Amino acid sequence: MECGIDLAVKRKSAVATIEDNVIAVSFLDTDDEILEKCKGATVVALDAPLTSARGYREVDRLLLSRGLRVFPPSFISSLTERGIRLSRKLRAIETHPTSSLKLLGWDWRQLSPSKDEADAVVCALTANLWVKGKTLVFRAGDGEIHLLDRDVPFPRIVSRGKYLVTWS
Repeated sequence: MECGIDLAVKRKSAVATIEDNVIAVSFLDTDDEILEKCKGATVVALDAPLTSARGYREVDRLLLSRGLRVFPPSFISSLTERGIRLSRKLRAIETHPTSSLKLLGWDWRQLSPSKDEADAVVCALTANLWVKGKTLVFRAGDGEIHLLDRDVPFPRIVSRGKYLVTWS
């Protein structure tokens, strides 16, 4: 089982688990709820910076050079602090679902009416592919960001908060 988290500070975080090709999304408030949901996960992909810096990090600049928009950790400091805190208790990787969506040409509205839920689904897919060694990695001295690469199947909506992924 892998987890993907669209982390939030002022609202509930969208947390997606993927197991046996089924993605299930829930919305959770506290770090303890998130830790309980992701307990036993092989890896957790977090949509939050997992290293801090003033201004843009080197790894952020790599994404910017590819035309992908990211915020510097200092601009979203509360989110960065929460991400770092959670990453100390989980086997975590950093991801940026908006960048993955752009690279794949996917519109989040085709996944869900909720941007947060769509981002969590993309995070879960990223975690799943990280386990298989199939993420697109942007690596610099100050961090790594894992994105979805080509050939990712578009998840089929089964019901609200539940998706099925069929790998070829």
